[in-house]
Amino acid sequence: MSDNKQQSIPEYSTPFTHPAGGWPEREELTLDDGYVTGVFHHRPPASGNLPPVLYLHGIQSHPGWFFGSAWRLAANGHDVFQVTRRGSGANRSDRGHARSAGQILDDVRRSVGFVLEQTGSQRLALVGVSWGGKLAAAYCARSDSTEQIASLTLIAPGIVSLVDVSIATKLGVAACLFARPRAQFAIPLNEPELFTDNETMKQFLRDDPLALHQATARFMYASRRLDRIVIRAASGRLKMPVTLILSADDCIIDSDATAKVIARLTEGQAEVISLNGRHTLEFEEYPSEFHQALLAACEK
Repeated sequence: MSDNKQQSIPEYSTPFTHPAGGWPEREELTLDDGYVTGVFHHRPPASGNLPPVLYLHGIQSHPGWFFGSAWRLAANGHDVFQVTRRGSGANRSDRGHARSAGQILDDVRRSVGFVLEQTGSQRLALVGVSWGGKLAAAYCARSDSTEQIASLTLIAPGIVSLVDVSIATKLGVAACLFARPRAQFAIPLNEPELFTDNETMKQFLRDDPLALHQATARFMYASRRLDRIVIRAASGRLKMPVTLILSADDCIIDSDATAKVIARLTEGQAEVISLNGRHTLEFEEYPSEFHQALLAACEK
């Protein structure tokens, strides 16, 4: 456990080599409380009729982990926006911190508005991977503005986890919630083997300077609140087209239990796709099957 301090970190980190289309544009989004976060905007080579995509990353990750699929979506005609979650990625201030689940959900609402404002669209495709999938599901389960969501794609979403913090950490978080809300605790995902069996990507994970390895007591509690929002949401709450993409060899989430939750929330209407690989399908040596499933999901 440690106290939150501003860190000096690089601006950029990705394991992928950019395609002919080049790197995304870097933009800024000011959240409701004035926090300024970075946005990577991948523009398509030509404008079309496909909805823009808002792509939410995981708890430890950042947009650079998912440039590969973002590029594929953009090449297929989508404007893709990867918003860096407050306190993660290249964001230096309040590392690993959020005040509450409500604040995190408000950040998604603001991100949705930003994408629609930037593109002039009425609706967007919402994509969430890992912890970002849980966040996307919670947003859609709670929001009264889901008419803005054309489709929801959940990639190995962290809804029912196989990995959890220790009892001692839970007690420490509870003790610090009010006395030391910015005290930091380790995120229990520091073994690259949990994410991928690809040696190149495992080395990237070991060396990634932007990966988030600690989160504050308030963030940890907010994450638990998001769990409850999803698990306790009413049956049939998710009305938009939903695609659930699971990893057959996932060591981080319970895929079967997660599929049951999504089946209840969609009344069995979600399309469920299981692909070979570990938790981060993006890191498979040949991720083309994953890319094709994601492309199809975002065009619904």
